[in-house]
Amino acid sequence: MTYEKRTDSTRIGRRPAEGQFAAGLRAPVRRVWAGAAGDGGTPGSNPRREGAAAPRRASAGARPRRSSAEAAAQPRRGARPAGREVRPANPQPTAKGAAARSAQAKAKSVRGRRQRRTRMAPGDSNRRIKIALSVLLVMLVAAIVKLTFVQGVSAAEYAAKAESQRADKITLFADRGAIVDRNGTPLAFTVEGRMIAARPALFVSDVQRHQVADILVAALGPAVSADAIMEQLLSGKKYVYLAKNLMPAQTDAIMADIRTVTKDQVNAVVTERQDIRQYPDGGVARSIVGNTGWDGHGTMGIEVMYDSVLSGTDGSRVADVDARGGVIPGTNRDEVPAKNGTDINTTMDADFQYQVQQYVTDYVAATGAKKGMAVVMDVKTGQVYSLAYSVAGQDPAHSVSNPVMSETFEPGSVNKVVTFAAALEAGLITPESVLQVDGDIKMGGITVHDAWKHGEIDMTATGILAKSSNVGTLMIAQKVGEAAFADELKKFGLGKKTGIELPGEEKGIVPEEGDSRWSSTTFANLPIGQGLTMTLVQLASMYQAIGNGGVRIPPTVIAGTTTNGVFTPAVAKPGVPVMSPATADTLRDMLRATTQDGDISHKGTAAGAAITGYQVGGKTGTAQQVDPETNQYSATKYNSTFAGLVPADNPRFAVAIMLDAPTMGKNAVPLFKDIAAYAMRAFDVPPSATPAPVYDLYKNYGG
Repeated sequence: MTYEKRTDSTRIGRRPAEGQFAAGLRAPVRRVWAGAAGDGGTPGSNPRREGAAAPRRASAGARPRRSSAEAAAQPRRGARPAGREVRPANPQPTAKGAAARSAQAKAKSVRGRRQRRTRMAPGDSNRRIKIALSVLLVMLVAAIVKLTFVQGVSAAEYAAKAESQRADKITLFADRGAIVDRNGTPLAFTVEGRMIAARPALFVSDVQRHQVADILVAALGPAVSADAIMEQLLSGKKYVYLAKNLMPAQTDAIMADIRTVTKDQVNAVVTERQDIRQYPDGGVARSIVGNTGWDGHGTMGIEVMYDSVLSGTDGSRVADVDARGGVIPGTNRDEVPAKNGTDINTTMDADFQYQVQQYVTDYVAATGAKKGMAVVMDVKTGQVYSLAYSVAGQDPAHSVSNPVMSETFEPGSVNKVVTFAAALEAGLITPESVLQVDGDIKMGGITVHDAWKHGEIDMTATGILAKSSNVGTLMIAQKVGEAAFADELKKFGLGKKTGIELPGEEKGIVPEEGDSRWSSTTFANLPIGQGLTMTLVQLASMYQAIGNGGVRIPPTVIAGTTTNGVFTPAVAKPGVPVMSPATADTLRDMLRATTQDGDISHKGTAAGAAITGYQVGGKTGTAQQVDPETNQYSATKYNSTFAGLVPADNPRFAVAIMLDAPTMGKNAVPLFKDIAAYAMRAFDVPPSATPAPVYDLYKNYGG
């Protein structure tokens, strides 16, 4: 096989031989394979491309050695082969040449033609260096400007941002003040508790959520439900509460189980402090003390009236925290101590309140009444020792209000003391004054009857009060007159709130002379306790004024406050004159006749209220209730009331009772007796020095 090679001597870096090219044309490189005789090849064919076998080498990967003679005979690269004909500068194309060139194009090397590289002029390199340096210089200047801005102009701002990311302001909770009775017995106090909360978005799956719900249900039982917990965890909210009012040890045990489920999601379920209010008396004083909500603030009773005093002021402390929110030891600073709440000392007596509550509850059940209420008030100070009530079928501990001062009712004959006070003050009657009282009286277009049938009878003023004669009372009221009577109602504080330190107090309804509620029949109703409403606290306050020499002291349930162990008494409320001391003493003496016993001429309507060893003064009341269907007074439903003073000769307590619709003719007298007698024993009240005098109720009784 003969190999012929033509090379282009004008490659980069080599000078072309003279006369090699003409007219600036570059000769192409051609490789021509000529097949030897008998090898089946054709001129210009490439055995490697056409599938011919490649020539074998001596050994794989080894380059065949050449002899020195062969090396000498090999023409030098770039040299013209000997005996080779030089082509003319402008060869004429021929058919044979075109065929050869076509064959040559097919036999081109797979490497292709090498490309000429463009060399950069020396000046271009310097320009690139200058551009790079300029860019670096600009970047350096920008960095210096930014650094100056950060460390100089905005140094404080960035320092504050860093501090906010690293430091955490921790709230130091103030302890809520306690509520105690007059002897220091706790009625309400706070213990530190926990709430369990969650961040639903941090859970990895619903399976994990269900596992947390199952743990809470297993630990807390019926207090929580799996459905309610899952509803919270699937609510899409950022932060939800799963359980509240838990003790710290209980919470720690639950959280230990939850962490086995949440694992790396350490903030998916967390705890918060929650102050839990405790009421150790079993709730018998709940209507007075009140309660607090989940946030620790009062919602009713003293808890809400004195919330700001009880709450105190939270403090704070700054500390550095780690990535998980844990405080880094030794980083506490800027502490502002918490100011604990102030304790409230009430006028209540816990033991006495409990017993009165029991009396009321038992008597409501015994009489079939809808509800019953009782108030016991100190005559000299207006301090309330007990506010008790009971609604049939309900637990007072779960009440949301206190009907003793939030519900009004028509009082009945207990309101007759207003008429007698006005008449005595004006000198229109004396206890021994005699009036001819008939069985009925026409007044204001209506006819009013006494509770018992009788003809005209001579009754003393004391007898009219002790026998509770409606007719006799209206006869005295006519002597007083509408204007003077209306003025006396105001002096007793009716139609106005008493100012007791409890929320929700009602003022009652009292028609005033000249307004739209005053009619021709009004003056026929008010003197006998119909046509107006009041609260039981107002009723007790009326009798407190009678027992206190005619001065009404606004009722109070607050004895004072205690801060850091130092007791500060409450500022005494100023008294309101209602009548002269002489009138008050006379009226108090007349009230004793109500509880005296004897024959028909000497027996009052509340002989059963008498207490052995003590003088007792008081007044019964029976007020018809309004039928809601007919808007008329009912003939079968009524309020039974009683208000009195004990001991009557030197009053210590005013006691007011109300029963709502008792059955079987029952009244409030026995309940008054039980409460008043217990008060005498509980507070070691000395017995009366002498028995009460016996008053004549009738004169020349004959019918």
